[in-house]
Amino acid sequence: MVRVGQFWLIGRAIVVLQLFPAILGWGKEGHYATCKIAEGLLSEDALAAVKGYLPDSAEGDLAAVCSWPDEIRHDFHWRWTGPLHYIDTADFRCNYDYCRDCHDSYGHNDSCVTGAINNYTMQLSSARHAAIGYNLTEALLFLSHFIGDVHQPLHVGFTGDAGGNSVVVHWYHRKTNLHHVWDNMIIESALKMFYSSDLSNMIQSIQKNISDRWSNDISSWANCSSNDTVCPDPYASESISLACKFAYRNATHGTTLGGFAFILEPRVHAWSKEGHIMMCNIAQNLLEHDAQHVIQNLLPDYVDGDLSALCTWPDQIRHWYKYRRTSSLHFIDTPDNACSFDYQRDCHDPHGKKDICVAGAIKNFTTQLLHYKEGSSDRRYNLTEALLFLSHFMGDIHQPMHVGFTSDEGGNTIELHWYRHKSNLHHVWDREIILTAAKELYGQDYDLLLEDIEGNFTDGLWSDDIPSWKECSDLFSCPTKWAVGSINIACKWGYKGVEDGATLGDDYFNSRMPIVMKRLAQGGVRLAMILNNVFSHSHEELAAAT
Repeated sequence: MVRVGQFWLIGRAIVVLQLFPAILGWGKEGHYATCKIAEGLLSEDALAAVKGYLPDSAEGDLAAVCSWPDEIRHDFHWRWTGPLHYIDTADFRCNYDYCRDCHDSYGHNDSCVTGAINNYTMQLSSARHAAIGYNLTEALLFLSHFIGDVHQPLHVGFTGDAGGNSVVVHWYHRKTNLHHVWDNMIIESALKMFYSSDLSNMIQSIQKNISDRWSNDISSWANCSSNDTVCPDPYASESISLACKFAYRNATHGTTLGGFAFILEPRVHAWSKEGHIMMCNIAQNLLEHDAQHVIQNLLPDYVDGDLSALCTWPDQIRHWYKYRRTSSLHFIDTPDNACSFDYQRDCHDPHGKKDICVAGAIKNFTTQLLHYKEGSSDRRYNLTEALLFLSHFMGDIHQPMHVGFTSDEGGNTIELHWYRHKSNLHHVWDREIILTAAKELYGQDYDLLLEDIEGNFTDGLWSDDIPSWKECSDLFSCPTKWAVGSINIACKWGYKGVEDGATLGDDYFNSRMPIVMKRLAQGGVRLAMILNNVFSHSHEELAAAT
């Protein structure tokens, strides 16, 4: 029997990647990607069963016929399948209830995408009973397609606008509707901008995230809490929640959509979302008028001048085809146990290309921002991207394990337990310490945590140290100095006393937490120092390294 968890896994994966693709599902490309990656996750028995049910025209490729339910839905024989592609929920309630919502326009119960998934799963489960007369080929194709549909947020949208179909918008310069944006246009734009219009490249990127970036989440995605074979109701609830939070938000009739907004993704690396946001907030609160004005001009309108809203953007796009070159800019690999950083020795990518590391990136993007004063006539650089990369990399270089040892990838391969759950040493410094501090000491109030950090350097514990933190004579020496500080902390506090399989708890947290908070403060103060010098008319410019 084909296990449904293997079919819907890729649907969930595409949701997390934020390639959220009318009633026509994800569009042909989205459904193809869904089924292609699902095939790669099937067991031998499941794959053999799938190939046995496929029509000869598919040549053993489920993805080749994954859009079939869209292709036949308007044929007279299949018109009854139309309502099975979606769910209309109560307007603005942002929730889903099977008994309330799963019906067609005539009130026939169970006629919606979740009802269809239950039905066709039941049919496939009956395969062992030869006497039951279901068309299992059709059941397989419908199930595979509807698993994609239920993960498209606007297939579980509001009744009043038909899941966004009646919300007329512009996608960049093209007139369309909100539903079609999520069906097709986000995927089409991603393919063009980040994958050179190569669908196989996009699929490979998703597969890499499944095996790497999202690997710890897969078990929760693929299992139903009730131990049922299939559980489409939670999938539908996720979709309407995402529709309200991301699809409908700020997308009113006549809106023009596009730009940075369509690639925002909630999953982050480096300091964690919370760490980068706090660091950028610290920096922005220290900006002078000139710098604040320039940053307001460089940021997209929808963030209302808030730099922290996009401070994690470089993590969100680092695995996209267009930005794949930026992955090596987030860190520095230093020689094992040397506990030192040398720019000429260490600042290179795995292929030996020089200046490709976080210190080199800070130097490069600061140099680009120095061209702001040359005005719009200088089109060599995207200064919005330069600002976002610089702001993010200033966080990365102050995270000690981003300047770690080569063999353990900055602690990523040192597996351990943080209190009772599995983690690794890099992740402890990225996120675990910050999350534990917020939970145990601040009642999950990150604003209060930020106030404490700022209080320590304005008139508290670190106030006398601020002048030394801001010392910077030129672009080359400063990032090097900050990287040296990180590898020293990594050796003295990060790696010390930690072995593979260790359990870290109160002793480690209590002694390392103040260091993490101080590094966030230093990163924010130094980012503000750079931006004030780059954009202020009253300060001397930083000397650009040559």
